[in-house]
Amino acid sequence: MINSSEQTSRKMSHFGDLLKGGGIKVTPTPQPVVEKPAPPAPLVVEGEGISKQELMKLSKIELEELGREHGIELDRRLSHAKLVVQLKAFIDSKS
Repeated sequence: MINSSEQTSRKMSHFGDLLKGGGIKVTPTPQPVVEKPAPPAPLVVEGEGISKQELMKLSKIELEELGREHGIELDRRLSHAKLVVQLKAFIDSKS
């Protein structure tokens, strides 16, 4: 006989358990807590001069932003040292 009791009482494979949906429970992962970064501090305190050493610590992008605050547009294609010299000369001439 094809349908003997041995064949019908056989255990199902793990694949069969998955199809039935039993045994595996999925729990949602908690979302990470993201804190908002603090606003950036001003690059230069008003009323104070800025030294060449302080300007040398800034990146080209920061130098460009500082130049815009003082009313000068710097060309970032120039070297870092040239940008510092231009910005320092402009700030000193305004004072």
